[in-house]
Amino acid sequence: MRVFGRFRREDAGVGLMELIVAMSISMVILVAVGGFFTATLRAGSTNTRSDQNARSAAVVMNSLTRYVHAASLLPRADGTYAAAVTQANGSRMTFTAFIDLDGNATDTPVQVRYSLNAARGLVLDRWTGTTTKGFTTFPAPTQAPTRTMVLGGAVATPTGDGDPLFTYLGANGSPLATLADGSVPASQLGAIRAVRVNLELGSATADTPGNTHIQNTLYLFNVAYGTGTGTGIGSTP
Repeated sequence: MRVFGRFRREDAGVGLMELIVAMSISMVILVAVGGFFTATLRAGSTNTRSDQNARSAAVVMNSLTRYVHAASLLPRADGTYAAAVTQANGSRMTFTAFIDLDGNATDTPVQVRYSLNAARGLVLDRWTGTTTKGFTTFPAPTQAPTRTMVLGGAVATPTGDGDPLFTYLGANGSPLATLADGSVPASQLGAIRAVRVNLELGSATADTPGNTHIQNTLYLFNVAYGTGTGTGIGSTP
């Protein structure tokens, strides 16, 4: 009888306390694994956004580089030249450029504008001009452009560093003085020799994880960088 009693006690199963301990350990393991899994998913999502934003930012910067480098003074019938840049503030820039649009090695004069739309996407607007006796004129920027393209976005401006999308530099490489609204005065548009682009793309909210931030200084090579302020040949219309 003692032998059978010992067997019954040994086969009594798991006690309540042992069950509670086992469940507690299981919960700790599940929480740890679940947290790691969630963190991995978030990191993967952020990396995916970062990659997409980096690609989009490269497209935007390539477009800006192409057109800004081609910015040019616009010859007028009276023998003077209009300034290359006709509008300039922290998030909008309008200028004329001579650029090969169709790959036939012929530079065509165009009016170009970069600006942000309501969704904070960067928009490229382009106008073709009217040429008479070799001199080209363009419609006012308030008129509908010949072509419009959203290059990418959303764009955060100012950036996490507090910089506007566009900063305009003079012949000495220093930022030009701006008005209270951040625009370059009309009298100083002819003094612009370079544009510093501070592009933070991904979310309109600066420093959002996954945002891509690129800074580049683009020179107006056709506007005699390093010379005077542009008064005279670069005077505005």
